Amino acid sequence: MKKDFEEIEELDDEILDEDEVIDDEVIDDAEEEPKKAPKDKKQAKAQKSGKKSHKGAIIGSSVVAGVLVLVILAIFVILPIFGIDVIIIRPSDVPEMDVNELYYDTETGVGLYFYGPNHTILNGDDKEKADMVRASKDISADYFDPNKPTILWVHGWEPTGSFGDRYLCAGADTRKVLPDYDVNYAQELRKKGYNVGTLQYQGDLDKQTNYAQSLPAIYKYCVADFNNTGYSLSFMFASEIATVLGKNYKKDLTIAGHSCGGFMATATSYMLEVFYYNKLIKNRHLIPSRLILEDPYLVALGDALPAGTYLMGTYEEVGSRTKAQVTIDMLVSLESHRKVAIDVYLGMAGAGNGFILDKDYFAKVQKHVVTIDMTGMKEWQGAVGNIHVLTRDWVWASMIGGKLVDENGKLAPTAACTNKEIRKMRGGLYSQTLKGFYWADTTKTEVLKTVPDTSYFKFK
Repeated sequence: MKKDFEEIEELDDEILDEDEVIDDEVIDDAEEEPKKAPKDKKQAKAQKSGKKSHKGAIIGSSVVAGVLVLVILAIFVILPIFGIDVIIIRPSDVPEMDVNELYYDTETGVGLYFYGPNHTILNGDDKEKADMVRASKDISADYFDPNKPTILWVHGWEPTGSFGDRYLCAGADTRKVLPDYDVNYAQELRKKGYNVGTLQYQGDLDKQTNYAQSLPAIYKYCVADFNNTGYSLSFMFASEIATVLGKNYKKDLTIAGHSCGGFMATATSYMLEVFYYNKLIKNRHLIPSRLILEDPYLVALGDALPAGTYLMGTYEEVGSRTKAQVTIDMLVSLESHRKVAIDVYLGMAGAGNGFILDKDYFAKVQKHVVTIDMTGMKEWQGAVGNIHVLTRDWVWASMIGGKLVDENGKLAPTAACTNKEIRKMRGGLYSQTLKGFYWADTTKTEVLKTVPDTSYFKFK
C-alpha cells in the first residue's frame, strides 16, 4: 500500500511538473513575440484579447493542477482520517476471497455478546445473574454504544461447559488461586467508557453443546469448517462484528484472546482485514486497532489439518502450516498493513512456548509485536497449571489497574498502555518479575525488566 501511494505521489509530481513546463512555454512564447505598435484600434483590441487568452490559459492550467492536488489529498489523506477510504488496494500478500457476502447465524448460541450494566461475577451456572445480550443491529445503547470504544474478549478451551465458564469476563477461575480477589472486569471496563463484549463459541447451554471441548476441533472450527456449516468461526465472528458495529463505527476496536482464544482472536482480526481489502467491508475502523494475546495456546496439538485446507472464504492454504506459524503470519500481516498494536503475554510452558518454539518464525514476528514473559508469576505458581489462567487475569487487571515501568523507570507494556504506546514498543522483549499478583496486594511493587535479546528464550 505504501509503495502504491508513493507511485501516486510520483505521478502527481510528474503532472505538476508538466503543468509548470506548459506554463513556462506559454510565458516564453508571449515574451518572445515582437512588440509591434498597433496600426489601428481594431488591431490593438485583438492584441489585448490575445494577451488575456494567454493569461487565462496560465490560470486555467494552475487551477486544474491545484484541483488535482486537492483531490489526491482528499482521497489519500483527508477522507481516511474520518475512516473513509475511496480507493482500497489489496496488498499482494493478502489473500483473495472466493465469497462475496458476510454470514453469521443468530439462531445458535455461538456469536457476539455484550455485557450490560447489571452483570455480576458468576460462581457457577446462575443464568439469572448474567446481564448479557446477543448482539444485533438494533442492540440497546445500554449494551453497545457506537460512540464508545469497544473491547471484545475471546475465551479458550473450556472442557466443563458450565454457564459461568462460557460467559467468563470476571475472574471466576482466579478466585481459586486468590480467594479474596473479586474484580468484575466487565463492569470496571464499562466504567472506563468501553463497550465490553465476548465472542462465545461453546454453544447453547440448554442444548448441552460445547464446541470448545476438543483442542484439535477448535483449530479446525476457527479456520476451516465449523460444525458442518460450511463457514469457519473466524469468518462468522468477523461477519457479526462488521454487521453489528456497522459501516459508521469510528472508535477503536480491541480484541483480546486467552489460550486458544488467542488464536481465535488473531484469526478473526485477520479475517476482518481480508474482508476490508477484498471490499466486503469499507470501514477500516472495523479492523481492530489493538490485539492482545493472553498466553496464546499455539502448540502442535490440533495442528493436523489435511493438505489443501484453505482459510475459509479465501484461496490461502493453511493445512501445510502449524497453528503457531499461521498465527504469526496473520500477526505480521495485521501490523504491516493496518498498523495494529499487538502485545503478547506468555505464561504456561506448553502454551505460550508454542509462540517461541520456532526460532525463525519468532524472529519474523517479534519486530511487529511486543512480548512479555510472565517470569515472576511462573516462579510463584509454577510453569504449569494456575499460571495459565493467572496470565489472563494479570492482563485484565493491568488494563484497569494502571501502567507499569521497567527497571529504568520508562513505560513498560501492559494492557493499560495506549495503542500508540504499544506500537512504539514493538520489537521489545520484557520479563515480568514480581512473584505474586500485584493488583491483589498494593503493598508490593511490580516491575517489568527489558530483555536484551532472544537468548532469554529456550528455542527447540
